[in-house]
Amino acid sequence: MKKAVFVLSMLFLNMALLADNYKILQMNMSSVKIGHQICKTGDVFPDVAPILWSNEKQAIKAMNLNTKQIKLFTARIFKDIEANSIKDYYLKNNHLSTRGGIISFSDLAEELSDTIYLYDTMQIESPVKIDSLSSYLISYVQNGEKKWRTLMSTEKYFFICRELFDDEANSGKYSLTLYFRKKSMEDYIISDRIEIVLLPLDATKE
Repeated sequence: MKKAVFVLSMLFLNMALLADNYKILQMNMSSVKIGHQICKTGDVFPDVAPILWSNEKQAIKAMNLNTKQIKLFTARIFKDIEANSIKDYYLKNNHLSTRGGIISFSDLAEELSDTIYLYDTMQIESPVKIDSLSSYLISYVQNGEKKWRTLMSTEKYFFICRELFDDEANSGKYSLTLYFRKKSMEDYIISDRIEIVLLPLDATKE
């Protein structure tokens, strides 16, 4: 019996040593239970610790302290793929972002094919360099009118921001078309099947 307890203890110790730690940067609730601790903004937790969400509209933006990668984790996606921890999330949600990056517009379309839950700003890697002659745009229909928005960008990334949308008009849900535009060329449609769902800034009020 003692040997079995020792083996289990060593197993859990090894799991903890192999775990990546995440720091909470933002969340739309005051606190959340992760593993055995009640976590708030600024707290650090291991990726193997189960996150105990209390409703589907909750979200946490956290930074991997090893890679410095920042990502939004949502209760809805955890439920959809039946994940209970960040480590479990990456094992089950095998997206391109965990496989080495986006290298083509086809990769980009695949990465954005699912529903995107947006809290504030989403940073997306561009497969081509963005310069003064190129840009990314989105379009969506609102009240029967087609809206166009040019996205902010750097040389390597473009950004989908909450401020681009009028939340009251579409009840927080949008169907987008994403384009790449380069001077003297016809707009290239990357994907016309992007679904954006705006998360509440305060999930306790929903």
